[in-house]
Amino acid sequence: MENDRGSVWDVINPPGVPTAMHRHGADFVGVELVASRLKITTPDGKVEVEDVAHGDMYMLPKGLTHIEEGVAGYPRRTAILIELKDAPSPAYANSTPLPPGFPAEDARQAVDNARVTLWDVSWTPGVPAEPFFQSRDIFLVPIDPGVLVISSQGEPERTVPVAGGQVIFLPGGKARVIGSKSGVVRAAVIELK
Repeated sequence: MENDRGSVWDVINPPGVPTAMHRHGADFVGVELVASRLKITTPDGKVEVEDVAHGDMYMLPKGLTHIEEGVAGYPRRTAILIELKDAPSPAYANSTPLPPGFPAEDARQAVDNARVTLWDVSWTPGVPAEPFFQSRDIFLVPIDPGVLVISSQGEPERTVPVAGGQVIFLPGGKARVIGSKSGVVRAAVIELK
């Protein structure tokens, strides 16, 4: 997926196959889809090996330079990376009585900086979803499969089957409700600033 807010990449690092040394040309958000182990080598030759957990999410800065390699004997690393574009963030006026921003009652904030607020959230079937005014553009990255129901002001309700690694872009400026119809759906919600 690509739009004026970001480019989405499906990344796979097979065990024992290093990438070339590369520099990220943009800030980026990552969402890990499987538990694995990753070896990182920096330009000065420093090597770190880190465990990657299913559902890890993070933001890393423009200019980061490294080699990535899945560690042999572990599952391949599969992740979604979203390169953030340097587009100005639209200003969405809230003319509703709903609170602005993503509802965080049952969400854990993983990152909050000048570029994004990153939420780790799960929706459970039968649990009423909280309506909110979406004051920012959002990338939603399901980590676990299920069926989401997305209601948006002025649009028909959508039932969306989701799988881990699928990416949904929801432009801001609307009242929304997001909930689960089937399955406990864990997702990374990336609010763009």
